[in-house]
Amino acid sequence: MNIQYYKEPSLQEDYVEVHYQEESETVEVIRDFFDSFQSITAKSENGMVKLHPNSVFYLELVDRKLFAYQEKEVYQLDYSMRHFLECFESNGFVQIGKSTIVNLYKVGCVKTDLNMKLRLHMDNGEVLILNRTFKKAFLEALTHIQEVCHENH
Repeated sequence: MNIQYYKEPSLQEDYVEVHYQEESETVEVIRDFFDSFQSITAKSENGMVKLHPNSVFYLELVDRKLFAYQEKEVYQLDYSMRHFLECFESNGFVQIGKSTIVNLYKVGCVKTDLNMKLRLHMDNGEVLILNRTFKKAFLEALTHIQEVCHENH
């Protein structure tokens, strides 16, 4: 792959173009990387803020409101769970319960629990329960991420 960098002080906004012959895993990883720079508008006690999807550990639906949990902060989002997943599934988000979405990149380890459930130990110390209904989709998403990461090293 040929990569070129050009400094252009007269630009109003930075931009990146990716040219490819065929869609490949590498192109998909590049697309996902640049998509990760999208920001999410969220509500906090201090007003509106912008979050980067990769800073979110997990999301939870409470009383029909979606909350994003970062390492220590919690924000309310104006998304439905379905819409959030449609927008950010490629960033590593997967549903693990009726009202919970997790960022796979923030899962430290996975341990077995009772009744075929799994415990997800998050990098921020939180422990989430993976409902067995969502186990197959979770493991498939996790396997896909591991394959892509392995391919790029």
